[in-house]
Amino acid sequence: MGKARRKWAVAALLTAAAAAATGCEPADGLGTSAVSVTTDQLATHALQQKGVDVQWLSCSAQSKTHHASVDCVGRTDDDRKISVTGDVTEQLDDLCVRGRLTATVGARRVFSVEGLGNCDRRHTAGS
Repeated sequence: MGKARRKWAVAALLTAAAAAATGCEPADGLGTSAVSVTTDQLATHALQQKGVDVQWLSCSAQSKTHHASVDCVGRTDDDRKISVTGDVTEQLDDLCVRGRLTATVGARRVFSVEGLGNCDRRHTAGS
């Protein structure tokens, strides 16, 4: 299986696992599984948009009172360390995470943002 195809297969499996686990999380807080998967996907996309060749990225989240603390680790195609850390205060489906997130590759800060994804789009029934 090719490298790109393997990445998509792993992403699909992680998404399915997170979707299954999300059903067990409380409705009154941020679902850590959904935050982890969404942050992983959106951070990977944002890094690629900045010219970073992401080999893999894996995110985990821990629920806090009004936010989720996110910690992502990964590697670039040329074996540099990737780190994305911060706090997510809102997660909109798989479209957006809001909060404060910082990404570094090696010793270089690639981005420090208050949201990833399309946070302006509102997902409504029937759309």
